[in-house]
Parts: sequence; structure tokens; C-alpha cells
Amino acid sequence: MKKLMSLGIAACAIVLSISLLAGCAPSAPASPGEPTETPTPAPSSTEEPTGTPTLPPSTEPEPSQPSGDTLDDVLGRTSSIGSVKFDMVMTGAGMPSMTVKVWLKDEKMKTESTMEGQTVINIVDHETQTMYMYIPEQNMAFKVTYEQAQGSPVEETLAISQYHPRNLGTETIDGKVCMVVEYTVQDVNTKMWIWEEHGFPIKVVTVTDQGTTTIEYKNIQFTSIPDSEFQLPPGVEIMDLP
Repeated sequence: MKKLMSLGIAACAIVLSISLLAGCAPSAPASPGEPTETPTPAPSSTEEPTGTPTLPPSTEPEPSQPSGDTLDDVLGRTSSIGSVKFDMVMTGAGMPSMTVKVWLKDEKMKTESTMEGQTVINIVDHETQTMYMYIPEQNMAFKVTYEQAQGSPVEETLAISQYHPRNLGTETIDGKVCMVVEYTVQDVNTKMWIWEEHGFPIKVVTVTDQGTTTIEYKNIQFTSIPDSEFQLPPGVEIMDLP
């Protein structure tokens, strides 16, 4: 259950960290005597629009033809993922939409998010069991208890086999053919769309008594990431987080 909810907990922790450690910087007041510009209204146009407006591409799942792959086939591709970076977009009841940038390589993971102008970076090394929360604007890092480290999307996907998921067929999201599975753990219902070609999750919807949370994975790049991406900059002050 800890792994099931860890990404949601991580996003909430980012919001809390920003609120506690950063705060909001006030806007600089205008200098005395500084002229204030008045925006010039744009000229009105009486021309009628021509043509048919172009709608953005839909991100809703579309039915797909079954590929013949089993869940074990797809999860086999998941286990072979070594290095990937992507954006994680999280929405849910009672919380603002949040986008988190993620770098993942073997046993290392880095996340970066910005809220109210404050950037927070988390660096986790599962091999050495260390986790740091880094505030670039303050050139300061906090050593966080490793038990609070969140699991990666690869770990989350591989873990679903122990929950006896039901295969609901295939659907296409953003041109990616996905196997759709559903499972329930401790009254928490989860539906996951897994990109069949790479075994990587594209969308996860979790339903609890508190509401529905949706995580979408976008801008996925399977690329080589240097080890330096998971290191704190030199000279950063490191403190223990109380």
C-alpha cells in the first residue's frame, strides 16, 4: 500500500515543503516618481473569423485493437527500463494541478517542481538509501529520512502483479497503445494505462473515499542521463530536516 500511494504523497510533500521552507517573496514596489505606463488598448477588429477553428488533440483514451501481448510481456519491458526522464502531471479533488519533472536512472531518481516561484528538488539514491531535498534559491539542502522516499513509476508498475490486476483491454492515448489494468488494494481502486511498447505508465487514476486522483506521464524520453544529474552542486549547505 505504501508503494501504491507514494507518488501522491510525494506531490503533497512537495507542496508542504515549499510552504514551510520558502514562503512567497513580495513584489518589488515601484520607485518614487517612476512613471506608470498605461496599456494602449488594441484596435478593435470587425473582421469575421474565417475557416474552422483547430481543436487541440484529445488526450482521452481511444479503443485499440488487442496486440496479443500479456501483462507479463508488458511488465517484462518495464523491468528493462534503465534511464528515462518525463513530466508527471497530477490533479485531484481539493488540490491544484501540479507538474513534476522526473529523472530516473537505475537506483537513482530526481524530481523537480515549482510552486509560487519556489523550486524544490528531491534526489533519492535507493542503493545508498539517502534522500535530499534541495532548495536552489537558498543554496541549501535538507537530508530527509530515507523511509520517506517515494517509489518510481517503474517500481509502481512492476508492483501491480501482486495485486491480481484485471486486464480491461487496450486503449490509445496520444498515439500510444496502452494495456489497461485495474486493481483494488485496501478499498483503493486504481486504473492504470501502460504503454505496451515500453512497459511505461501513461496514466493512473486512483479512487478513494476522499476523491479521485489522476496522474499523467508526458514528454517521456528514454535517453542516457549522466550521473551528475543526481548530485548536489558543490558548496551546498546540508542540514538535517527536523
